[in-house]
Amino acid sequence: MYRKSLQKLNRKTVLLTLLLVLFSSFSQAQTSHRIISLAPSLTKSLYMLGAEDLLVGCTNYCTLKNSDDAEVVASAVKVNLEKAMMLKPDLVLTSSLTNPETTRTFEKLGVETMYFPYPKSYEEMCTYLLRLGEKIGRKELAEKLVAESKARLAKVIASVPKQDSKPRVFMQIGANPLFTVVPNTFMQDFIDFSACENIAGDLTIGSITREGVLVRNPDVIFVILMGSVSADEKEKWENYENLNAVQNKKIFVLDSEKTCSPTPLDFTDALEQMIGLIYN
Repeated sequence: MYRKSLQKLNRKTVLLTLLLVLFSSFSQAQTSHRIISLAPSLTKSLYMLGAEDLLVGCTNYCTLKNSDDAEVVASAVKVNLEKAMMLKPDLVLTSSLTNPETTRTFEKLGVETMYFPYPKSYEEMCTYLLRLGEKIGRKELAEKLVAESKARLAKVIASVPKQDSKPRVFMQIGANPLFTVVPNTFMQDFIDFSACENIAGDLTIGSITREGVLVRNPDVIFVILMGSVSADEKEKWENYENLNAVQNKKIFVLDSEKTCSPTPLDFTDALEQMIGLIYN
């Protein structure tokens, strides 16, 4: 009787062990991905999370640490589906620039997609990093990075000197046509956290004329464009001698990659630089 009970117990132990092994293998499979990233900020986030070994495809706007880290399968908006599918992805990270039809095609082909719209705030940016971290099995690291970013952000904001009036800021993010930052975007947080006023704060879309900027007469101008265009635009603004920003010598060029498609850590870096330029 005792022997039979022991045999049953052993069988149950073996069965339980097998189930645990199978569950562990399934969990690992769930977090082991071949990932295509269709946004520079998402590619940077994968690097931050130490998941570059999972990255197999990206856009030609993504910055890779090593040229062979991933294959370029897309421009900013157009994806080469045939090339992408040859990489055998099981997860595609999409953004607001990704054509919805492209997303549906990936899903019809059995590839999981994960959508990250253009963030409307710094907080939303942090949420995206946490979502991605959880999805790829890097939840604890994502939580650590977000906590570090928020702690540093608080110190950066606290460094803003007290002023009787807010400096009025113009952030240029497009040259032809002229385009600027408006409320309800994460870039407005740069202005708010700097204790400044956005000269385009009454606009709902970012299109603005050069004459419109001159009339609003900003105290500070940040030019955030790609390549040599930034230097050209800075020079154009400096020709308007009556502009407050010119008289204040407060026209600056910022890194577009770090400022326009940031991770939470990049955001804090850019904000700290902006605050230093505005108040020093």
